[in-house]
Amino acid sequence: MTIKRIFIRTTPANPFKSIQYGVFFLHLLVFSLGVAAQPNGNGPSFNYTAVAPHPRLLLNKGEEHQVEASVERSAELRKVDDYIQSVSTGLLTQPPLVFKKEGKRLLAVSREALTRLFYLSYSFRRTGQMQYVQCAEQELNALCDFESWNPSHFLDVGEMCMAVAIGYDWLYDQLSEPTKQKVRKAIVEKAFRPSYDKKDAWFLDAHSNWNSVCNAGLVFGALAILDEEREASIAIIERAVQSNLLPLKTFAPDGNYPEGPGYWNYGTSFQVLLSAALQSALGSDKDLSKAPGFMQSAYYMLFAQGPSGIYYNYYDCGNAVAPSPVMFWFAHQLKDPSLIYNEMALIQNGRYTKKGADDSRILPVAMIFARNMNLSKPPVPVKKVYAGHGITPVAIVRTNWQNNQGKYLGIKGGSASDGHAHMDQGSFVYDDAGHRWAMDFGMQSYITLESKGVDLWNMKQNSPRWDIFRYNNLNHNTISINNQRHNVKGKATLVQTLENGKELGAIIDLAPALNLNNELRSATRKAVIVNNAYLQVEDIIAAGSGAVDIRWNMVTPATATIVNDQTIRLTQKGKTMLVTFKSNTPFKLVIRPSENPEAYKCEYGDYNYASFNQPNKGTVMIGFDAKLPANQQAKFTAILKMDTK
Repeated sequence: MTIKRIFIRTTPANPFKSIQYGVFFLHLLVFSLGVAAQPNGNGPSFNYTAVAPHPRLLLNKGEEHQVEASVERSAELRKVDDYIQSVSTGLLTQPPLVFKKEGKRLLAVSREALTRLFYLSYSFRRTGQMQYVQCAEQELNALCDFESWNPSHFLDVGEMCMAVAIGYDWLYDQLSEPTKQKVRKAIVEKAFRPSYDKKDAWFLDAHSNWNSVCNAGLVFGALAILDEEREASIAIIERAVQSNLLPLKTFAPDGNYPEGPGYWNYGTSFQVLLSAALQSALGSDKDLSKAPGFMQSAYYMLFAQGPSGIYYNYYDCGNAVAPSPVMFWFAHQLKDPSLIYNEMALIQNGRYTKKGADDSRILPVAMIFARNMNLSKPPVPVKKVYAGHGITPVAIVRTNWQNNQGKYLGIKGGSASDGHAHMDQGSFVYDDAGHRWAMDFGMQSYITLESKGVDLWNMKQNSPRWDIFRYNNLNHNTISINNQRHNVKGKATLVQTLENGKELGAIIDLAPALNLNNELRSATRKAVIVNNAYLQVEDIIAAGSGAVDIRWNMVTPATATIVNDQTIRLTQKGKTMLVTFKSNTPFKLVIRPSENPEAYKCEYGDYNYASFNQPNKGTVMIGFDAKLPANQQAKFTAILKMDTK
């Protein structure tokens, strides 16, 4: 393809009216002249002449037979396979998607597009039935006729580009030539071109899930149309290989994901898809998946689910456990089938095939990545403690993996300035007897806050973000001093992991997060499961030159009753737990309401929480208040033990 042809095909009437187009064409010019796109000048990363034939994304030509064989071997995979084909059949009578934004986002449409095209394309490759191709082709034409894929919120573009790329690649031999031309044009104009506009493409310099999702979508598009749009596609791939190093750094050194398990499921899933697509199409991912901590992150995700059946849902994360189909990829790559222990249970209990689930759009990858695995009886995990020292340090304990038994503790450090962070440094969750006793409220839906004009993404010390009931430190399972915010710049660190048999847990240094003006000389929290029998939380706090007020807080879904000056009784679903407090400093037990935030005063000042705060039905907060004299040190111990009487 000549330079002249590229400009004729993609240049607008006035190509220099925006920096966006100028940068876009500069990249094409560089490649058309054979100049390396990589900063080191060592030439392209891949041998692009050796690209696999269509279909080349994730599942190469002929590998459908491996999927078919795996379905015959595994009742669980047969259940998933039947579900995907059932959904695909239901799509045959649905009208194509239309352009419809919710606020600033087209994301819901992009995700539905990915579901439809992935499922329909998979169903065709499994059955050979042309009805799925015909439906997918209608969808492709409708999506490519959209006015844009909404680059101002580039996640929308990333997921849409991946959707269209899969349909194009997997159905390449069946699609009409006009449809294929339209898809190629749409990918170039609606995905590639806006990705050179710095205003919208800030994700290229981000360490967050945005980088993984957007780059993965763009690379899928580039690999799909590589033959016909060679220069533009190579430029996208080469740039992505460099840009994508940024989010991979966040997994170091141990694999814990800084944004919590919900965003692991999002960002890491697309990160795996990026590597897997490069491997299937070009034979290598250039060691992206070998970044420090990345492969180990599968163990972080394994531990993220407690015996209660819900996540350790810190930061902007809901507690509902969702399928993680890419865990099959990790299990296969690491040759550790225990990593799919939770996934197989989710398939068996119907969570993988839940009707209308909005997190199942990449479900076919479970079939792809599991096709060469023996799934007859995944071994039970044996490890009891996971610890990660990365951006958001966490330690997680699970004493028993079978039948929702055992006890479960999660405790974290980190900084409120992290992506999607809350002021929850030092907070913990606790499961026992199959129930969660110490819980986290988790996220509030973004649209409910953005629609009310809340400056949600301002992470500064006095940001309105911290006036949100669920987000500030006063309403998390942590310590607060003088009724003030945690220090957004202070990082609580994981000091020590305890795995000595008697004590399983960790010690967190809280002083950097608690101190705004050096009020404390030191503050540590030790949370351990003792002798596999009970949870003990020990806080040692040393005041500085002035006295400090201490607020100890724990959120629970149980009914709470103060029994005496040292004990609070918790009851839920026929189970009873006693929370006993001890200290060398006087304290007063309290039960704080949490169901209706707008009815409560925010202790940061003389005002009530705003009406945009969502209710927290069925919850209450327990703890104590204490005053620590200047230059004194206190130790506060809380013991959470089931009442077996």
